[in-house]
Amino acid sequence: MKTQYKTLLFMAVTIGFAIFLSAMTHKNKPNGVKNTINMPQAYENLITYQDGDMAIFETQAVGAKKVENFKKSVRSKTNSRFAIPNGDKSILTYDKSDPTKFFQQNLKEGKLAFNKGMSEYLDNGGRSLPAQEKADEFALTFLNESGLAPANKKELKMMHSGGMRTSKAGSTKQIDVMRTITYGRMLNGVPVYGPSSKIIVHVGNKGEIIGVNSLWKDVKKEKGKTVSKNAMKSAKEAEKEMNLRLATDFGKGTKTEIKDMYLAYYDEGKNYIQPAYYFNISVVMPRVKESPTIKFNYMGVVPALKRTPEPFEVLQQSPEAKKTIKKSSRASSMKDRKKTKRDIE
Repeated sequence: MKTQYKTLLFMAVTIGFAIFLSAMTHKNKPNGVKNTINMPQAYENLITYQDGDMAIFETQAVGAKKVENFKKSVRSKTNSRFAIPNGDKSILTYDKSDPTKFFQQNLKEGKLAFNKGMSEYLDNGGRSLPAQEKADEFALTFLNESGLAPANKKELKMMHSGGMRTSKAGSTKQIDVMRTITYGRMLNGVPVYGPSSKIIVHVGNKGEIIGVNSLWKDVKKEKGKTVSKNAMKSAKEAEKEMNLRLATDFGKGTKTEIKDMYLAYYDEGKNYIQPAYYFNISVVMPRVKESPTIKFNYMGVVPALKRTPEPFEVLQQSPEAKKTIKKSSRASSMKDRKKTKRDIE
């Protein structure tokens, strides 16, 4: 039940994104890669957001004052009878009778989250949900009053305003369950992507705040430390690196095409927010036996700095993507072995 709710909680973020991020950066040309490696071209139309140089932003753990303000708002604004623990130690606590009711904090990672419980909403839907624009207002008010909103309000950017629907067994009728508003981050007018720098607010009946999931660490200096152009990889170098990685990750027979390339920031939730190149990639995987050709979009990330301030690690590929890639590669390998056997005979 607990695992199911966590999946539910992140639906607002994952909807609309077909993003599978590669596990590591390959600096050298991979050995034994036989599929075609594309020549860099997308770099010529690099999308940028800033007029000046990029920067590195050092982040800091969530402060005790912010935590207490958050807890105070949760207690007073949500009508929640769930006990909220005191102190600033990392903790995840939930109600045994309803695992969807939980409180979590990890100040080092910038994690503050809670949910008052979803049982009633999942059973009956949202009976008195506010209009979408009004829900946006409720969410922003909570962020400001709870202290979750950054001191520099220009950093906070609404990325998506929607919600969740469900249907009861045996019925095709969709029922609104809640409103969901997702916020991202902008630094000096440049968007920040990655696992962190995100806040999700769930709004329920009559504007009640059902839950919040915040992964956000404040930056120590608003403008960050400017990065010289010599410290940055060129867009052409980054695209070449991405193509080499695609050849390694997806294996023989897969066709990849970089549709767009842009320069933004990456926040993994560690100690720094740093520049990165992002790639919107079209992937076409070969047929496996009788199954059709598989096509999907892939978002690739390459660090923009020649020397990163900390190890640059992106999210692991989803289990579904790994399974598909492995299955396709195995089928391709078996086909090659059969061909070799026929040639010998």
